Amino acid sequence: MVSALDRMIDSVRRSREVLQDTKKKTGRGMIGYFHPVVPEELIYAAELHPVRLYPHFADSITRGDAYLQTYLCSYLRADWDQVIKGKHAYLDGAIIPRSCEAVTFLYQTWRRHNPFKFIDYINVPWKRDDNTIRFFAEELERVGKNLEKFTGKEISEYSLRRAIEIYNRNRELLRKVYSLRKADAPPISGLESIYAVMSSFVVDKQEHNGLLEQLLTEVSQRPERPEKKFRLLISGGCVIDLRLWEMVESLGAEIVADDVNNGSRSFWHKVVEAGKGPLEALARGYAMVPCAFNTSVAERFDYVSKMITEYQVDGVLFAVNRNCESEEFVYPDLDRKIRERFGIPTVGIETDYLMGLAPLRNRVEAFIGILGN
Repeated sequence: MVSALDRMIDSVRRSREVLQDTKKKTGRGMIGYFHPVVPEELIYAAELHPVRLYPHFADSITRGDAYLQTYLCSYLRADWDQVIKGKHAYLDGAIIPRSCEAVTFLYQTWRRHNPFKFIDYINVPWKRDDNTIRFFAEELERVGKNLEKFTGKEISEYSLRRAIEIYNRNRELLRKVYSLRKADAPPISGLESIYAVMSSFVVDKQEHNGLLEQLLTEVSQRPERPEKKFRLLISGGCVIDLRLWEMVESLGAEIVADDVNNGSRSFWHKVVEAGKGPLEALARGYAMVPCAFNTSVAERFDYVSKMITEYQVDGVLFAVNRNCESEEFVYPDLDRKIRERFGIPTVGIETDYLMGLAPLRNRVEAFIGILGN
């Protein structure tokens, strides 16, 4: 029997093939999106398959730079390059959040050169008061109506509530996986945990819930892993090059917590309906996702501080992608506040698409050496 973790790893590494097979089996259209601020439940309730878009670390950027400024995030440029090349052929459309500057730029480009049937945007609030939540709910209603026109099917309140139920269960199970890393000798590594999260961007959510339940059972039966000396939190925007996670843990540290878009930010929020309907519940829940472009430094610091305390973190590794302005603006203040409050070492590294790991390895190894003094 194939383990749940092996299936999760395979789905991330072979996401294109897995998604193509899923589309053939289910007949469901597929809608791509960026960042964890887009309420997937709305897409799911429209009987479509939501797909979080991230580039595959194989192809050089050869066509994307003809459409996007080269000073934008290389991960986004690589993803667009692969879209233009037909590498995401399973997609039927995309929803682009007005989020970070790079993704916001992409909407007009995608619309102008749209090789797909559906394209829409969604405005993401930068505040969390009642007015902005109401506005966000109206945005979701507008996008929902556009999805209805696209599919020819109504998004009923029942289907939306059912989607919220399925996704809440997924978030609950992922939080259980992450809670295992609070142990002195975590039974699951940081690399394995991020595979568990990123596989949820590919696999149908109900199927993924079953995999998570299987994973929790399998992990509970593992022999005890040796305790590593140094417990790290990794913070950044989209830290999607999993070679970095593997490299850090190969040097003797344990990534016990994270503050990244493809990690905890994707599922730490909750969607709770409080009498005003599922759209407002989605708006309130997703407005709490702590990305750098929609969250103040104080709010990010509160989020990271809880992680540092709960997961007994010894040091923080900031992995910021080159030209990610949102994270670059936040990093200096967040770094200073962490060192002042907790007195733990921090280090910042700059990542890039198809980067060489040798220089980063030297910096991370030196940082872990500091932790040992």
